[in-house]
Amino acid sequence: MRINSFAKYGVLLEVAECGSISAAAVRLGYTQSAVSRMIAELEAECGFQLIKRSKSGSQLTAEGLMLISPIRNMLNANERLAQTIEQINGRRRDRVRVGMFSSVAVHWAPELIGSFNAEYPDIEVSIFDGLYHEIESKILSGELDCGFITEKTKKDLAFCELSRDRLLAVVPKVHALAERDALPLELIPMVDFIIPGEGSNYDIGTIFEEHGINPRVRYAFCDDHAAVAMVERGMGVTILPELVLSGSAANVITMPLDPPFSRTIGIAHAKQKALSPAAKAFTEFVIAWAEKR
Repeated sequence: MRINSFAKYGVLLEVAECGSISAAAVRLGYTQSAVSRMIAELEAECGFQLIKRSKSGSQLTAEGLMLISPIRNMLNANERLAQTIEQINGRRRDRVRVGMFSSVAVHWAPELIGSFNAEYPDIEVSIFDGLYHEIESKILSGELDCGFITEKTKKDLAFCELSRDRLLAVVPKVHALAERDALPLELIPMVDFIIPGEGSNYDIGTIFEEHGINPRVRYAFCDDHAAVAMVERGMGVTILPELVLSGSAANVITMPLDPPFSRTIGIAHAKQKALSPAAKAFTEFVIAWAEKR
């Protein structure tokens, strides 16, 4: 393999993710003709077509799709090798790719990443903001080094607990439930319920399923704060993690559930893949940071 094949394989991944040669060229800072030439050279080296072009863009062929996972593994291994060599030489030019769901990105990331950058100024932190299942899948595919999730659903992930985040009922100030100290689960089917964003709804849906609760759904949103706004207008009741509600100035009542519930926030990485020096430094920093909170 010629040494510049690594760059060509990286270009192929970008084309696959962007769905077009022109978009990949913009993201990589190459000309469109340079990207096309590298893809053509790579196809010549492989001996078969890797992408097919159409008016709607560029898609991988069946053969190209078969190469994506081993290419990603190869590039990740090459990056870990380069980082280790640099670390041995006393230099840090590392990068860590981290997945975060929205409430962690909003309420933890500014302080956490700022503190990490102060201690490790030569490690670049690249953040992907997504849902739990997206973060898990991207960790296992090698697109992310690690990520914040609430417990784990995939056995191939190593998970370290960082914090327990209470789930709270959010009730209008003028409501039959507003004077209660807690909201019993059995009362939820008796009130109009507002389904919050997809991330929070995952935790709530799990509780409802385990306890046989069928809420009387009035509205459903993809955004937690939109659900809070509807509660504020007296349109129903919702349930959200305490971290989501942190710093909120909404004119609502919050109360614990009865029995109380919480989600477990942790950081995860793939069991079968060794962490790069940068990712190892980041995960260890996160664990120590969470212990001090």
